[in-house]
Amino acid sequence: MIKHISHRIFITVFILIALHATPDGPQTSRYTDAIHSFVNFGTFALQKGYRSHIDILLRNNNAYSVIPPGIPIILAPLYFIHQMLMRLIGIPEGEVYWAIFNILSNVCVSAPLLGIVAVIMFKTLDYFTNDLIKKLWLVFIFIFGSLVFFYSTNGIWSHVYTMSFIFIAFYLIINQANSFLIGLFLGLAQMVDYIAIVPISLLIGFWIYLRIQEKDYKKLLINILLLLLGYSIFLGVIMFYNQTITGSVFKTPNSLFLKQLNQEDSIQKSMFFVPSLETLWGLTFSSFRGIFLYFPMTILFFGSFVKKTYQKNNVILFCFIFFAFIFVLNTSYYAWSGDVCFGPRHLVVATPFILLPVVYSPLKYIKLLGVLSMFINLAGVSTIPSNNLVINIVMFLYRGPFLHWQDYLYKVVLPQYYNVRLSLMTPFFIYLATGFLLYLIWKPSINQQDVLLKEKVVN
Repeated sequence: MIKHISHRIFITVFILIALHATPDGPQTSRYTDAIHSFVNFGTFALQKGYRSHIDILLRNNNAYSVIPPGIPIILAPLYFIHQMLMRLIGIPEGEVYWAIFNILSNVCVSAPLLGIVAVIMFKTLDYFTNDLIKKLWLVFIFIFGSLVFFYSTNGIWSHVYTMSFIFIAFYLIINQANSFLIGLFLGLAQMVDYIAIVPISLLIGFWIYLRIQEKDYKKLLINILLLLLGYSIFLGVIMFYNQTITGSVFKTPNSLFLKQLNQEDSIQKSMFFVPSLETLWGLTFSSFRGIFLYFPMTILFFGSFVKKTYQKNNVILFCFIFFAFIFVLNTSYYAWSGDVCFGPRHLVVATPFILLPVVYSPLKYIKLLGVLSMFINLAGVSTIPSNNLVINIVMFLYRGPFLHWQDYLYKVVLPQYYNVRLSLMTPFFIYLATGFLLYLIWKPSINQQDVLLKEKVVN
């Protein structure tokens, strides 16, 4: 019997993220190519026959994926095990081989990581409310009603990893945890995403602010050194990675790739520019990448700002500051739209900071917009990415919930390896069985809540 709610949250998130894992994603091969080279050849230079053709840096007769080193390093042990497993069951390197690895990466890494982050969100909400129902709604909206759902299941993306490490560091900061440990998680976020330097800087500033309140400056100096020590471990990895590829610890593959593009194109591009009306509209209310449409809970976030909830405590104030900086960063980023994706993917890192101030909103509005957010993001998970949310919703309404791995199993794996051809089955019975399992997991809490409700009515 599962006694603690935290355990139930973890198991629920793990099951549902794993259930919706997909065999491929729009930008997955840029990571898997790098992982393959790193594990088998000890280099990040892509080998002959690499599959990715998205953002490739050509340098010194070698090709490199334009990515930070974090994801390949994190997923390298899993890929090593995956290779041995594929050899054992006789599946050669190819489409099915990589499809299985993509699913495994979500099941074995993304799902448990998000389970931990969901529990951390639940514990963080303890600072603001004792309402168990409200906390549970916000936790599950966080995972399944936001873009986190799509980017943790649709192939391999860096955004959920960055968000997870940033939010774990944030939780450690407000709990005044070990400074070295905080630095480690900030370093992990940096190793996964170069642009994470902005949220990392914000968190360090917030951490210093909280430490200054203690007025123990000697202790503050020691803790700064410990934090920087933890952070520098992964910063050292990044600098070595940069040196290996670009010849300079301070030049990233991204910067050289942009320079390469400028040499090929008559129009000069810079990494950042002054935000325009197009990007502001595109990231707010447009069906293209508008955060208000893809994540309607943002409405309550701004409602909370209008109500001046930032005056209640420093944590909520920081959440508004954090979102403002990340939003401005995204609107000024040259790849603000995210290319082939679902919603504004560069705002995923701000998701938990959007939801925390919502804790002061009435529960009925949280439920209403939460259900809408879950519907929209389930539509995204059940369909393929498009440049218009309306298209995804129409496809979802026409076809209903869809499990990509099940479709791939019936159409590719069974016919190709077992000569078994089945007509496509709907995921109805899989959802039914999963729902029953989750009911058994949460039944003790439901019964306890009914008892408390009856006692409240009697009193």
